Amino acid sequence: MRALTFHGKQDIRYESVPDPALLSPSDVIIKVYLAGICGSDLHVYHEREKGLDSGTVMGHEFAGEIIDVGREVKDFKRGDLVFAPFTTNCGKCFYCRIGLTARCTQSQLFGWVQNGGGLQGGQAEFVRVPLAEATLLKMPEEVLPEEALLLGDIFSTGYFCADMANLQPAGTYAVIGCGPVGLMAILGARELGAEKIFAIDAIPERLALAQHFGATPVNFQKENPLEILHETTEGRGADAVMEIV
Repeated sequence: MRALTFHGKQDIRYESVPDPALLSPSDVIIKVYLAGICGSDLHVYHEREKGLDSGTVMGHEFAGEIIDVGREVKDFKRGDLVFAPFTTNCGKCFYCRIGLTARCTQSQLFGWVQNGGGLQGGQAEFVRVPLAEATLLKMPEEVLPEEALLLGDIFSTGYFCADMANLQPAGTYAVIGCGPVGLMAILGARELGAEKIFAIDAIPERLALAQHFGATPVNFQKENPLEILHETTEGRGADAVMEIV
C-alpha cells in the first residue's frame, strides 16, 4: 500500500509499505477513506517531539471501511463504515470505565512506533486497529465521512475543552486560538449553551469562521482582548478562557 512515512526532521515521504495484517483476534483492518493532519503531527515533523522510528506511518485521525475482522470481533463486520479516536482502548480497565479512554492501560497512539514497538498510523490506504470493539465507532447513516473524521480527535478535543469550562448561558467566554480545534471549541461551547463567546486570533480567515460559528472575533494584533472583555463585562472579565494554541 501507499502511505505517508516519517524519516526524520521535515522528511515525510509518500511511499510503498507492507499492507497491515490481523495480528490479534481483536483486530480489524480498515480501508482508509479520509485521514487528517493533526498539530501533533507537526510536532513530530519539526522534531519538537522525538523518538519516532524512521519509516513509521504517520497519522491518528482517520475514517473508513472495515475490510477484515479478527475472530473475536462481534460488533463489527466487513463493510461497516467507522471512525476511531487517536488512541486504542480496551473498554474494561479502570480508566476506560470512568470515561478516560485515552488513559487506558492498553492504549496505543496511532502513528507512533518507537524502538520497534507501537502502532502504525492512518495516513495510508489501510490501517490495523487493535481492540477494535472498544476503540471504533460506527458512522451513523446521517454522518458523512468528512464529518466523522472530525469526531475522532479535532471536534472531541474542542468539545471536551468547552465542557470543562463549566459554561453558563449568561456567562462570557474567550477562546484563544482559532485553528481547527479552537473552532470546534466554539461550536462545542455554542452547543453547550454559551451565548457570548469571544474568539481571539490574528488570522483573518480563522476569525471569519469563528464569527460564522457565532463568536465575536478579536484580532489581537489590532485590538486589546483584555480591554474588550473588561468593557463587555463591566470589568469582570471572562468567566472562563479556553486556550487552544
